[in-house]
Amino acid sequence: MVFRRVLQIPQLNLIRFYSQQKEPGKQHNTQKTDEIPESFSRFGDNGTSKTIDGNLLPKNNQIFNAIGATEELLSFIGKIELKHRLAKEHGHETEQLYTDKLKRIQTVIIDISTAISRSGTSKSVIPPIYTKELEDWIHEYSKQLPPPEQYVIPVRGGVASASLHVARSICRKAERVLVPLVGQGSLDKEAQIYLNRLSDFLFTIARIAAKHDQRSESIYIPKPDEKVQAQ
Repeated sequence: MVFRRVLQIPQLNLIRFYSQQKEPGKQHNTQKTDEIPESFSRFGDNGTSKTIDGNLLPKNNQIFNAIGATEELLSFIGKIELKHRLAKEHGHETEQLYTDKLKRIQTVIIDISTAISRSGTSKSVIPPIYTKELEDWIHEYSKQLPPPEQYVIPVRGGVASASLHVARSICRKAERVLVPLVGQGSLDKEAQIYLNRLSDFLFTIARIAAKHDQRSESIYIPKPDEKVQAQ
């Protein structure tokens, strides 16, 4: 009885399916089973992979480098969004004002990643409205903040703010990887412009997060004769 409660009938069927050996010449039941598809193909074991258009390229090709950079950005922004939503669900904090916008941003990053994958054979258009959307959000949030300093140290603004600063640096890295594809004319420049503006947006909401969490910003003050690279 205990065994049956732990393993339900479908699970037992699944175990039997994987345990059965095929006998030569014997016909087996071809009815629908609970077979689980493999999550690997072994096709990339030789160091190559296919683009969305079917082009076989080395995995260190600049197209895959760019796809990987956008996927890293996508994943990290998704992690931030999930963390905010889980915190709200468990009553630990109120949801940040920008959380819904992070989901929208993830869909655009997927569009950019798809455009990168097609860049070897065709040039997909990235609508400028995506960038305009970011600019409108930046204007909206900037009204709630004091003028930005030259360099904000992401140390005292809280976990949410620090995470967004990391996302901004990942975004900058993805933008740099896209530059050669745009320079070759194989990728719409609007993709590069979007990531450039996205890093500005992430910087802005990192400051909003610090304000939301009632944290003060830590500012780097250079010497009078010293110049600091702007963020």
